[in-house]
Amino acid sequence: MTAQSLSAGLTVLFVGAVLCVMPAFTRPTLQFGVRVPADRVGSEVIRREQRAYHWRTGVLALCFTVAAMLLAAGPTWLVALLVPAELAAGFGCFQLARERISAAKTTEGWYEGARQTVTTDTGWRTEPERFPWLWVAPAVAVAVATLVIGIVRYPDLPDRLAVHFTVPGVADHWADKSAWSAFSMVVGQFFVTVVITTMLLLTYRSRPDIDGADAAASTSRYRRFLAVTARALLALAALVNVGLLLGALQMWQVYRLTGAGAALPVLPVAIGTLALLAVLLRMGQGGYRLRGAAQGSGADSGAGVPQDDDRFWKGGLIYVNRNDPAILVGKRFGIGWTLNFGNPWAWLLFCAIIAVGVGLTAARGGH
Repeated sequence: MTAQSLSAGLTVLFVGAVLCVMPAFTRPTLQFGVRVPADRVGSEVIRREQRAYHWRTGVLALCFTVAAMLLAAGPTWLVALLVPAELAAGFGCFQLARERISAAKTTEGWYEGARQTVTTDTGWRTEPERFPWLWVAPAVAVAVATLVIGIVRYPDLPDRLAVHFTVPGVADHWADKSAWSAFSMVVGQFFVTVVITTMLLLTYRSRPDIDGADAAASTSRYRRFLAVTARALLALAALVNVGLLLGALQMWQVYRLTGAGAALPVLPVAIGTLALLAVLLRMGQGGYRLRGAAQGSGADSGAGVPQDDDRFWKGGLIYVNRNDPAILVGKRFGIGWTLNFGNPWAWLLFCAIIAVGVGLTAARGGH
């Protein structure tokens, strides 16, 4: 087994594993993008579709992993297509489950006679959660350290630099020495730090998804979820920057590793990603698995059920509501937040991030 086949197989296996466990992140009242009343969470159709989804995505993960290892010796572009194909197949499994649950919801009238409510927390504006600015410092410090090392190292760099690696330790693209090619890793570090910090700042201003039957407890849980998630994401940003630092040192020929040691730049990112997923799985979307300060004591069975807002979720994943001023809202499937594409500011933010990312990649590859 070559390093290239092992790298391709592990990447595809990781994506497949994440797809398979994704429903475990989502709260019980949101099943495959469908809003479900609390008294219908244990419905047979939901249990059946959960089992079917796990089986389908598990088989997909196995098949795509074997394909990745078999094709790893072939063209790079062919292996690169496997992850998008795997994601597309996983999306198909998600849509199949969503359509069947949605059909049962309509046929059986799950919301008929229910009093739909929308609950807000005015304290979210008067006493907002404080942003953990100190947790941004490690990512910035690593980026600055990389910049300083690069400045010191630049005069002694060779005329040609390895700027891209198909697999760890195997360079497949070289560029003439220039400020851009030499410091492309540093640019990537600041890009990662700014994007993650900006998105987190927006989440701190986004509204929580509050359970009207136990508003105090759900708000408390969401505050803890937001605080822990922000710190975990900023820690991941720092580890990504460490990985880019190690990649930059390799590009600047400060060190050279072969064999399994060549994967060293990937290790911090892998550790940070796995730790983040473990933390998020432990809390659940919106922190629904956490114990709220008033959980149970303030529950009100007559408070009604959350508003059935499925019509605003296209395909169960994309939120489009022109009457909602929010830029970010909690995801319907998986964990975290997604953009409200009914808000022009969300489109501006989305296009800006994509444009800068594509521009940096094109500029780096053009040398």
